[in-house]
Amino acid sequence: MKIRNVVLILMCLVTFSGMESCSDSTPNYIITENRTVSACGVVDPLYYVDWLSEFRKNHTPANFTSVTITISIYANKTTRENHYVISYSSSEVVEYSNQEVYDCSGTKLFSKAIEGQAPAGWNEFFAANEIVATIWELKKN
Repeated sequence: MKIRNVVLILMCLVTFSGMESCSDSTPNYIITENRTVSACGVVDPLYYVDWLSEFRKNHTPANFTSVTITISIYANKTTRENHYVISYSSSEVVEYSNQEVYDCSGTKLFSKAIEGQAPAGWNEFFAANEIVATIWELKKN
């Protein structure tokens, strides 16, 4: 009887400790921030440009949908004028991709999904501009 009780207790302990170790203690996402880059005359635009800060706050792991979101700064090769490019992609849906180009004030200039025609000026924009830095990324771990 004592052996049976000891075995039963040990099985319970193993089961409960196993449940604890199976819990996902590591996050399912990774957030990367680069706060050392200036753009549009602002140091650390991710936190000090209102519309970018709001975007970052609204795209948190709490509402993460396994889409990788990246914010990059681009600069015109001649004038050095800055723009922000927000990219969305999915590791689960190969054919899913979207990019949006914004000016410094947060006005969307272009938007292009993987399917369909590029909007007028899209190809010219990327020919005339180069990436400076990626300042924020939220992706699946």
